[in-house]
Amino acid sequence: MDLSLPRGIRDIEPEEFAMHAKLRGAFEDVARVYNFRVMEPASLEHLSTLRAKSGEEVDKEIYTFKDKGGRDVGLRFDLTVGITRYVCSRKDLRLPAKIGAFGGMWRYDEPQYGRYRWSHQWDFEIFGPPSVSSDAEVIDASAAILNKIGLDKTVIKVGDRRVVEDYIRNRLGIADSSRVVDLMRALDKVEKKTRTELVAEYIAKGFKEAQLKQVLDLGEMSGDPDYVLGRAKESHLNPTADLETLRDILKARGVRNVQYSLRIVRGIDYYTGIVFEVVDSTNARLGSLCGGGRYDALPSLFGRPDLSATGAAGGVEREAMSMNPESRPSSVTAFVAFSSPEVYYEATMTLTRIRSEGVSCEIIPGKSLSKQLEGASALGAEWAVIIGPQELAAHVVTLREMSTRRERKLPLEEALKLFRKS
Repeated sequence: MDLSLPRGIRDIEPEEFAMHAKLRGAFEDVARVYNFRVMEPASLEHLSTLRAKSGEEVDKEIYTFKDKGGRDVGLRFDLTVGITRYVCSRKDLRLPAKIGAFGGMWRYDEPQYGRYRWSHQWDFEIFGPPSVSSDAEVIDASAAILNKIGLDKTVIKVGDRRVVEDYIRNRLGIADSSRVVDLMRALDKVEKKTRTELVAEYIAKGFKEAQLKQVLDLGEMSGDPDYVLGRAKESHLNPTADLETLRDILKARGVRNVQYSLRIVRGIDYYTGIVFEVVDSTNARLGSLCGGGRYDALPSLFGRPDLSATGAAGGVEREAMSMNPESRPSSVTAFVAFSSPEVYYEATMTLTRIRSEGVSCEIIPGKSLSKQLEGASALGAEWAVIIGPQELAAHVVTLREMSTRRERKLPLEEALKLFRKS
């Protein structure tokens, strides 16, 4: 029997699952504090719904099939489409509607480092009147998740595709929308191709060399928000008012490591305004850890032109890969060890008492005390609770701090107080 898995699919083993659980806990904490209502959109959608975001071209990148009734359906490739469909169908929702989600998705694209055909995302979306405050909210919430999992070497890169589009239309004189979009795509390719390669590619498409170079030069405008906005003012770029407002809001919120970059135009056929992405400055190979922006067109496609929308999504697998191994959760908090078989049942009672407090705890019978303590170390236990005849007679336990090997005798209830803090 072939026990292998399809290409791009893998089991999530216990160590990685623990990282995912920690990320989910951070997401749920932030969702609660920032007042996002958490749901999970359906994993199976009508194919027409999935095509709304990217057209029929998306069929090549997703899992589609006919169900037993002959209907064209597909597995979700992100959480945004399902959440937007849900919100657009619920005209009773009070606006602004702030929705969060965490779940798996399926994309039939080329597997590579940090990218799989089955992966997971967290997602924040805000629907209602257009507001730069909402853009700031999803950026702030995204940063809060990364801070909670210890990713403090990240950079938040912010752009506004309207500024680039205005430049192409009014400075370069390109009016055709498809040509505007095609030229904007050059900015997405800067990290993958050299200038020489891009010039050759776009000359072959009928663009002038000067047009491409001007767009690439515009994309070089990046750095501190004050610096970029100053350069934009000197160059008479428009419209930059929303970027100015966003800068001030993010400063007031204390969001750190923000850079502005006019090269950030992600999702060119989809986003309509402010966009952002967050990268790990210590591992550029991973690409974006999370990102998003304003996408006012999608609610209109779902019959709600009255709704504006902005959101952000984070790649769980990529963020787990960025996490410091030392920040990864240990398997257990406490480990009960016993010195002789005669006290095994009392040790089991202690195990049950510790677990009743919601503290993760383990015991391994049938081994010597030294082997039990080796097992505690292998599990990454923070504490070992050692029980023997002397401890039982004195109504105490011997508590060993595994990282320092320091020991002390104290009542079990006192030990429980330490476990709860852990």
